[in-house]
Amino acid sequence: MTIGKLIYSTNSRSYGFLLEDGKAAKEQYTANCKNSDLKINSLPSSNEKLNSLLCALQLGSGRIMSSVTNHKYFRFTFNTKHSEWAHSCYQQLQSYVPDFLIKKEQTKDTRSKFSFTERVVIESTPCATAEALYSAWYQNASKGIPLEFVEQYMTAQTLAWWYQECGHLKVKENGTLEKLILSTEQWTEDELRLLQYVINIKFNFLFAIDGQRRLILYDQLQIKYFLGMVAPWIHPVFSYKIKNVEVRKPVAKRTTIRLSKQISIPSPTEEINQMIQQYASSIKVTTENFQKFNYARQENNESKRYQVNLTEENRDIICSVRASTGLTLGEIVQECFHQQNCFSPRPLQTLDDLSTTQQNIMIGSIIGDGMLTHMPTKSKGIRSTYSEHFSIKQKDYRAWKVMKLEPYLSFTQKGNVISSRVDDLWSNLEANFYSDKAQGKSRVKLLPKNQIFNLNDLHGLATIYMDDGSLLLTTRVNHNYKKIYITPHIALYLQSFTFDELTLLKGQIKELTDAKFFLTKLPDGNGYYLRTSRTTDTLLFLHDIEHVAVTCPSMSYKTNWHYRFYIEKQRWHCEYPDYQLITSSRKRMRAYTPNEIKTLKSMKQSGNTDQQIADALGRSYWSVVYKVSELRAQKLL
Repeated sequence: MTIGKLIYSTNSRSYGFLLEDGKAAKEQYTANCKNSDLKINSLPSSNEKLNSLLCALQLGSGRIMSSVTNHKYFRFTFNTKHSEWAHSCYQQLQSYVPDFLIKKEQTKDTRSKFSFTERVVIESTPCATAEALYSAWYQNASKGIPLEFVEQYMTAQTLAWWYQECGHLKVKENGTLEKLILSTEQWTEDELRLLQYVINIKFNFLFAIDGQRRLILYDQLQIKYFLGMVAPWIHPVFSYKIKNVEVRKPVAKRTTIRLSKQISIPSPTEEINQMIQQYASSIKVTTENFQKFNYARQENNESKRYQVNLTEENRDIICSVRASTGLTLGEIVQECFHQQNCFSPRPLQTLDDLSTTQQNIMIGSIIGDGMLTHMPTKSKGIRSTYSEHFSIKQKDYRAWKVMKLEPYLSFTQKGNVISSRVDDLWSNLEANFYSDKAQGKSRVKLLPKNQIFNLNDLHGLATIYMDDGSLLLTTRVNHNYKKIYITPHIALYLQSFTFDELTLLKGQIKELTDAKFFLTKLPDGNGYYLRTSRTTDTLLFLHDIEHVAVTCPSMSYKTNWHYRFYIEKQRWHCEYPDYQLITSSRKRMRAYTPNEIKTLKSMKQSGNTDQQIADALGRSYWSVVYKVSELRAQKLL
């Protein structure tokens, strides 16, 4: 039966954007849904808005069904407790596609005292939109994640709708937010990795996957930002899912604060209190700085501990900022010093004036695409600067560097160059990394031993790879078994360096990762580059740099194997729709049995071709070629 007019509850409490009065909450929610000027959800067309809503429902329990005549239609089910939410969804969907109907259905259920259960269903008539989306969401007749569609159409409202159906907020008794869960058990492990990627590249959230295959946020910073982002689209029925109570935990008068080692504080108590008083009250987590705060937690910087006595006023400020943002005491104080440094940057004399992460990104950048050049200055004579030219397609990657090295790196007006201001550090590094310019010859970039040893964190190795590396793929198609084997390799080109320099670098890489690199000949540059030869080493390398790579999702095509494998699978699916794509490894190289060797020798001696032998054995042509060569080398054939 069709649902009539639904009346919103007047006793729903409000959190975040919601108002205390239920009617007002409904009006505010309706206004938010209609407001196309909301900054975090500006969409250029109604089709994109519709797709963003359908994306949310499909990520949940939504289905695209086939009618008796094999025409496709949408079907979305809701608990009767959420009838108001269902009706709101219906109204919004119908504004784009008038073919939707909303009704109640009864299902026989012997466990119920009424012998049936009820649910609310939104269903469309067969329509072109459902036909179009079916091919994306049901490539193999079962529901799957269409990465391109989800990445294109996921918005903050998509996340809000998905969270309302599949989300759960766990709160401790004292009001502290414990964890935020998105129930994703219906998706495979590979699909969960794709969802992690999409949510990261769109919103900079770093969801974990728990043992029950759910996406989870555990930390206050991300949970609070998530709730604030989705709040405008949370229906009053689900107000309990954005219950963000600011729990003010007292700060001890005498406490220990850990700060990055490059921050030198002769008088800790005095200076830290001064910084807190000057900057802390202005600290807020916004769309502009959430990425910086969240990604900084993936760093492992060398630090110093300071024991300080905080004033009562500063303890109140810290308590308030911590409760509203989810930042820790150390992060708040670190941000105070960062804001001071942005206002009045400290001069860079040596690498020790940078954090461990910043040092490694700079060393990796100089080894990679970076360039150090000297120039005359008015007051300090000849001084050096750092600069880096790049393709506009890699601007997001360079923005990552600028974010990590703020305030020392910035974009130039041209837009395709990042550069530094003049500092003694760059002069010292230029003297190390470049040979003296001989007459009539260009200077040569060097790889000095002392600077290689400064490459002591995976941020440096990841930067070299993202600057001047590739994820190489070789493929082998087995038509007999309809399988495509894909073998990934990591290549670090670094063609300006000699064999001896690359040998030194290879030794330092060994200190950072167990992935084995080999020097391989190359016709360009100085004749060699570094490369992995086994799939195991390639995947190990990508795993080791993962905590760095997730903070720069724009480079996922070379740092995220789950993402890249999906892209390759889609590409090969177009050419061989019935074939299976498999990551090759030595474990999959099936050894020849004695009977197979006997058959091979017999057929070869009888004059059969290698392809005929391959067909008879159920192996690839090249497998037989290599085996024949091996048997002849052993004088067994």
